[in-house]
Amino acid sequence: MTLTTTHELPRFGLKGKLAAEWLATQGLQLPQQPNHWCAQDDGSRLLRLGRGEYLVEGDAARRLASAWQDGQVGLYRVPRYDAGFVLNGPDAAERLSEICALDLRPAVVGEQVLMTLAAGISVTLVYEAEGRYRLWCDATYGAYMQATLKQILD
Repeated sequence: MTLTTTHELPRFGLKGKLAAEWLATQGLQLPQQPNHWCAQDDGSRLLRLGRGEYLVEGDAARRLASAWQDGQVGLYRVPRYDAGFVLNGPDAAERLSEICALDLRPAVVGEQVLMTLAAGISVTLVYEAEGRYRLWCDATYGAYMQATLKQILD
């Protein structure tokens, strides 16, 4: 079981009634439903956090930041300073269940974006692939979350 941080990955947040259209014009694949996510061809992740709010993490976020122009009608950039973590291993779901009350089995989670509490902290959580979970929390709780995740690994 491994724990890695992803704090250094570029992130781009966007919301508004034209957010999906703008992201599509930037060449990104979008999830069809709110609270779902999809991987991009370059390995980036695009999370649809609601009807019109998105979080992009990875190289695609850097491209979006370069393409962004302030003052676009119907679009609002959302600053993202999340602490990010990846928990990877065959019993990751079981370990995460020690601090999260949701059923995190891959067959249940699928490509959903879960917004829940883990160790008493609001987190956004996704299942990526065999035994690999990615989660984000407010950066002010980053050190606490990292210590908690390390603890469940021991």
